[in-house]
Amino acid sequence: MRISTSCAVMWDPPHVSMEQAVKRLAAVGFQVLDFNIQDWLFDGSPAVGDDWQRWVRRAGKAARDVGVVFNQAHMPLADPRETKTRKRRLENELAHRSIEAAGMLGVPWIACHALSFAGAWDQGHLDELRERNLEYFAPFLKTAEKAGVGLAMENLADAFSEGARSRTYTATPGELIDLVDAFDHPLVGILWDTGHAHLQGLDQGQALRAIGSRLKGTHIADNDGRWDQHLMPFLGKVDWKAVMEALWAIDYAGDFTYEIHNYVRHLPDPLRDGAARVAFETAEWLLAGKWEKTKN
Repeated sequence: MRISTSCAVMWDPPHVSMEQAVKRLAAVGFQVLDFNIQDWLFDGSPAVGDDWQRWVRRAGKAARDVGVVFNQAHMPLADPRETKTRKRRLENELAHRSIEAAGMLGVPWIACHALSFAGAWDQGHLDELRERNLEYFAPFLKTAEKAGVGLAMENLADAFSEGARSRTYTATPGELIDLVDAFDHPLVGILWDTGHAHLQGLDQGQALRAIGSRLKGTHIADNDGRWDQHLMPFLGKVDWKAVMEALWAIDYAGDFTYEIHNYVRHLPDPLRDGAARVAFETAEWLLAGKWEKTKN
C-alpha cells in the first residue's frame, strides 16, 4: 500500500493554493495524493469558473514537477431533498466536472455518496433505494467511462441521517455490497471510510473481508465514535489492528489514503507541515506492522 493523503489537509483558500498544497505535501514525504476537488466547489473558486480546466492542469503540472501522482478524488455530495431545478442542475454539472477533472489528472477512482431517503427500511425500501441510485448514477457512470475513472461508492453512517430518516443507505456493508454488485460494472467499486465505519459501530475486520476485491480505495481517519472528526489514527478509538489485518487478508491492492483534515488544517499554517509529517510517519508505522503493539 502506498501512503496517501487528501490535499484537504492544507486547504486554506486563498492563502494556500492547490499547487502549494501539492508541493508542501510532497516535501513532507507524500508521493500520492487525493485531489479534493469537492472542497473547491464554492462561489469564486477557480474550480467552478469557466477556466476550471486550466486550474486542473496547473494542479497536474505542480504534481509532475515534484514527482507526485493523484490516486483518487471525491464527487460533490448531492442533496436528495433539493427540488430547485437550477440548483440541482448546478449540482449535476459540478459532479460531471469533478469526474472529468479526475480523468484529466489520471485519477483511477472517485469517491461517491449514495442517495438516501426516509422510509420503512424494509426490503421493499432497500430495493427502491438501490434502484434510485442505479438511475441517479447512470449518467455519471457514462461520464466516468469516457474519462477512464471508476466510481467508488463510500460507506456512510446512520449518524448522518436527519429527522424521520433514522438511517442512512449504505451505512452497512451488506447494503453497500448489494448496490455495487447491482451495477455489475468494472468501473464501480467500494471506498472504505474507517471513520464512518467506527461511527456505525461496525466490526471493520469482518466488513472488509466481506467486501474483498470490491475495495478500490480508502478514507483513513479516526474518531471517538460519536462524531465524524477526521482525526489521525490513534487520536480516536478505531481498532487499527483489526483494520490493518483485514486489508492484508484481502490482498488490498489500493492505497492507504488519509482523510484527516481536522487534524492538520485548523493549526496555524507554520505548524501544518510538521503535523502532516507526523501523519506520514504514523502511516509508515502502521504499514510496517507495528500496530500489533498498540493499545487504544
